[in-house]
Amino acid sequence: MGKSCFLPEISLKIKCISSAFSDNKKYMLAKIKKILKDLGFHENEIKVYIALTQLGESTAATIAKKADLPRTTVIGILEKLQRENYLSEHFYRNANHYWIESPKTIQNSLMNRVKISEELNGLLSDLYRTESDFPQAQIYDTKSSVRNFIEKTIVNLEKKEIIYTIDTPATGNYLKIFSEDHGYSLNKLKKQKGIITQTLVPFGAFKTIKPEKITTQSIVIREMPQEVNFKASLWIIKDRLVLFSGRYPFVVEVRHKIITESIKSIFDFLWNISKSPM
Repeated sequence: MGKSCFLPEISLKIKCISSAFSDNKKYMLAKIKKILKDLGFHENEIKVYIALTQLGESTAATIAKKADLPRTTVIGILEKLQRENYLSEHFYRNANHYWIESPKTIQNSLMNRVKISEELNGLLSDLYRTESDFPQAQIYDTKSSVRNFIEKTIVNLEKKEIIYTIDTPATGNYLKIFSEDHGYSLNKLKKQKGIITQTLVPFGAFKTIKPEKITTQSIVIREMPQEVNFKASLWIIKDRLVLFSGRYPFVVEVRHKIITESIKSIFDFLWNISKSPM
């Protein structure tokens, strides 16, 4: 900085701080663009990716305006990036809405470029959704989107993490999304990572669970009191509450610490008054 930055006038200090922040942001954007180029992004794809990262969940028209590109060009790029798992999409209020997947997902799907994606993950942390009031809930309402959500959730779980669930085995929610073999593979992945599942099921439901579903994962099951009439699937994972159904495929993911902690306290109460069927 020049000597003017040290003058006592408040206005000059503010200008110096603003200039430094602007320079830092420009440097960060330039580095992100270089990394995206290393990942195989073309110039317009970089513009769309950065625009959507800053905006959060947005329509193609909003993204096109932010990226200063024709809407038809942006739609084609969004479709390509979605196929490559860089972003997700859902239909809401008569329009397709898009949002950037966490850079952590890129890291897991591009293992041969893990060093590049780790650097991207760090650089995007300050830029990610800086211009949005991003919703605290996500809805997945197709079989493929539900399957992708569950797979990504399990792949991104940390080692020795604990999942708390309330499930109804008799409804066969998971079989409506995954084949038995696929389901067993995901359970084995959880077991390899040392992930433990604490599951509550309705009274008398344990006998309907196939032994393979228990032996292929690290799971502790308790049956709730007979008075509890529960017919859905609910997961608690850190600060996330997930409601799941396979009958009419949908997942609602809520990210809110207070809500999740409140539901977890109900889970803990039920867990303490429930009994092991074994």
